[in-house]
Amino acid sequence: MTLSDQEQITSLWMEFLAGNELAFSRLYLLFFDDLLMYGRRVSGDDLMVEDAIQDLFIKLYQKRIVLEDNKKLRPFLFRSLKNLIYTQLLHDARLTSFDDNECPFNLEYTIDDQVFTNQEQQLSDEVHRFMKGLSSRQREIIYLRFVHEMTFEEIAVIMDIHVQSARNLLSRSMDKIRKEASMVSLLYFFQYFSV
Repeated sequence: MTLSDQEQITSLWMEFLAGNELAFSRLYLLFFDDLLMYGRRVSGDDLMVEDAIQDLFIKLYQKRIVLEDNKKLRPFLFRSLKNLIYTQLLHDARLTSFDDNECPFNLEYTIDDQVFTNQEQQLSDEVHRFMKGLSSRQREIIYLRFVHEMTFEEIAVIMDIHVQSARNLLSRSMDKIRKEASMVSLLYFFQYFSV
């Protein structure tokens, strides 16, 4: 995310807080696709995710939540969506306890959305194999860092960890991938996530 994108988001947020409903609509449209992609990986249920996004924006509209740092709206929205999805999963499963570390984080939507040649399909299968070897948290941090190009500060907010823990988790994740992957699949992995 560029500085001008961040400035646009902050500006729209401040306009909304001042009563501009068009700014709120623009924020919704600006974030909907990214939140939907993220939510799909958290739960896999498109309808639940869409409902959760709508609920999130309804709460924002009703409460006009003031953030300590208005530049942190993006991680706030991702974390809030994740919490809403977990709450819904908890409610649906009628669980007595729910640990977000145990919730699977699915990257298949991202990888399966593309059409591959035979060689690319083999590389994709290898990427799938070593991604499945990662924990849900490791897959999530790779997704947030490389697909959404989030900073470690934003990731820390979303994953509810310290910034240094986010750095360490990504480092350990990448070390594990490097150990398991061939050079060709690593190049494919980085090419894929740079799109």
